[in-house]
Amino acid sequence: MSLPVSSTSSPQPKSTSSSLPIQDELIVSCFARVPRCDYPSLSLVSKPFNRLIASPEINLVRSLSQSTENVLYVALRNNHEQNPVWYTLNQKPNREGSHPRNHKLVPFPSFPSLPRWGASVTVVGNEIYVFGGCIDGEITSNVFVFDSRFGTSRSLPSMRVARVNAALGVVDGKIYVIGGCKKEVSLDIEVLDVKTQTWECFSGLCKEELLERTVKSLVMKEKIYIMDSAQTFFYDPKTGKWEDDIVLNEEWRFGSCVIDNMLYTFDRCSSKIRIYDPKANSWTFMKSAEDLPEKVNYFVGSRMANHGGKLAIVYMNPNFKYGNTEVWYTEIALEKREGKEIWGKVLWTNLVKTMNYWPTIDHCLDVIV
Repeated sequence: MSLPVSSTSSPQPKSTSSSLPIQDELIVSCFARVPRCDYPSLSLVSKPFNRLIASPEINLVRSLSQSTENVLYVALRNNHEQNPVWYTLNQKPNREGSHPRNHKLVPFPSFPSLPRWGASVTVVGNEIYVFGGCIDGEITSNVFVFDSRFGTSRSLPSMRVARVNAALGVVDGKIYVIGGCKKEVSLDIEVLDVKTQTWECFSGLCKEELLERTVKSLVMKEKIYIMDSAQTFFYDPKTGKWEDDIVLNEEWRFGSCVIDNMLYTFDRCSSKIRIYDPKANSWTFMKSAEDLPEKVNYFVGSRMANHGGKLAIVYMNPNFKYGNTEVWYTEIALEKREGKEIWGKVLWTNLVKTMNYWPTIDHCLDVIV
C-alpha cells in the first residue's frame, strides 16, 4: 500500500509578490527574527503577510541565521478508526503582558496523515521520521520523513520487512528499527543512515521476545532500551549484544521521556516524578518545592517530552459539567544540585485545548524548527 505523501524534496526559495511598498526580502528578513508563536497573529494582518509567513523563504532565512526554536508537536486521536490530528504548542514568549492562558494547541493541517495505527515515529533535528504502521488492515514497510522547516514530506526507500509498533533508536546519526514483525518473517535489525538515506541490515540480531510485543523504546547512553508489558531490555549497537534491565522494568510508565540520558516517568501511586539513572542503575524522585497537579499521572494517558531540556507534560482532565475533555500542559525547568539531586520548578500550567471527546495522545514530539 502506498502512503499519500509528497515525494518532493525541500523547496528552493521562489520570488513572491506581496504588493507592499517594502521589498519582500526585507519583510521576510524581519519576520524570520520574530518568534514563531507570533506568526498566526502576523498572518491575520493582511493577505500579503499571510503569503510571506507561509512561504519557504522565511524558513530558509531562519535556518541560515540559526533563528531556531524548539516546537512541540502533539498528535491527538479520537479512536483507532480515525487518523490522528496534529497540533503545535503556540507558546507566547515570556514578556511583559503575556500570560500562560495565551499558550494553546493549534491545528497543524500540513502534517501528512499517519497510518491508522502502529506507526513508529522519531525526531532527528528538524525532521520527523515515520516507519511502518497499518493501512487499510495491512501492515506496511513504508517510510517517510516530514521536514518541519518547510512543511513538506518525502518518501524514503522502504524497509525490507513490514513492521507495526516497531522499536526505534537514534544512535550516531543512524535510526535502528527493531521488531514489530512476526517471528517467521525476520529477526533482522534494519538501520537507516540519516545522512545518506540508505539502509543497512543486520541479520538475526533481533530478540525474539520483542518481535510482536514492543510498547516503548528510547535511547540512553547510546543504548536502545525497549520495554514491553513484562520485560525491559537494552541493545548496544556497538557490540550487538542484548541485556535485561530489571531495575528499569520495575517503575517505568508508558508516558516516559529521556532528558540528559535519564528517564523521567510518572510514579504509579502519586503525582510525583521518578527518575532513572542508567549509570547508577537506580531510581530517585525529582525534588520540587511544589506538587504537580493531581491529574498528572499515567492512568489517564499523560505523555512526557524533552522540550529543549525542559520537561513537558501533556495530560487530560474530563470536564463533567460541560461534557467535554480538557487537554492541559505543564512545563518544568530542571536543575541538578549538589549531591546530584534533580530539582524541578513548574514554569507554567494551563488548559491548552478543549475537545468534545476523550482523545488519545498518540505522539508528543519536540522538534527544532
